[in-house]
Amino acid sequence: MIDMSLESAIRIEIETVEARRIILDQLEGGLKTGAELREAIAKHDKAIMLKDGASRKKVAEYEVTSPKLYHNTKKLEDLGVIVSWKQSQYRLYELEPRAVHPVRRALGISKPLMYVASLSKPEDQRPFVQWLAGNPKFNPRKLMIFVEARHWTRGVSRIVDRFIPDEAFRRWTTEWREVPDNLTGTEEGLEYGSLQETCDFIENNILTLLPAHDMVFDLTLGPPLIALSLSKLSNEYSIPAFHVSRYDVEDSEISFF
Repeated sequence: MIDMSLESAIRIEIETVEARRIILDQLEGGLKTGAELREAIAKHDKAIMLKDGASRKKVAEYEVTSPKLYHNTKKLEDLGVIVSWKQSQYRLYELEPRAVHPVRRALGISKPLMYVASLSKPEDQRPFVQWLAGNPKFNPRKLMIFVEARHWTRGVSRIVDRFIPDEAFRRWTTEWREVPDNLTGTEEGLEYGSLQETCDFIENNILTLLPAHDMVFDLTLGPPLIALSLSKLSNEYSIPAFHVSRYDVEDSEISFF
């Protein structure tokens, strides 16, 4: 279950302090310097001053000081929402990856959807894809599928687009990720694999795509270690995760966690 406490804290900050809303809005777009953040806050404040009737001279003289920026960024850092570090003569700021989805929801920002799933067997592809292509709740731009390497390396076809019904107008790009056998365990069940290493493998694959995508995790058909890893990451990154009762567009229930 996603912990909403961070998102609630973010909403309080952006509703009570406009400078913090501007900082988070800027950082959602990527890495920024302190100077860039001060400029963005100043631009907003100057527009308000002009609207309220301040003279152009007074507006021109207005600036956001480093202490004011520090006061606001320090609060956000203490909440675990942003991180900063010194590089040469600059201080750089960016969103803490685990706060990306809560920040977007609080600010009302959406990105193209990446649908993350796992399939246990090659024959799972047809019902899964046909359900996804016809489900109005999800319209992904990218599909990422994690599978156990040992079950998907012997000439198994992975062209999921062939299962999209002709009447469906949805298309997405698909990326497959094979989780190495040494992480997921042996076929005979003598070794049960490593949950933490499987989780780390999946995390490393999704982190680079997080800035450009909103994500959802489908926990329905994945092998236990992969499904558990996705569930763990869902909680850590506040990413919606769900289970489907059956892959049937006309008769299925989606249970969100």
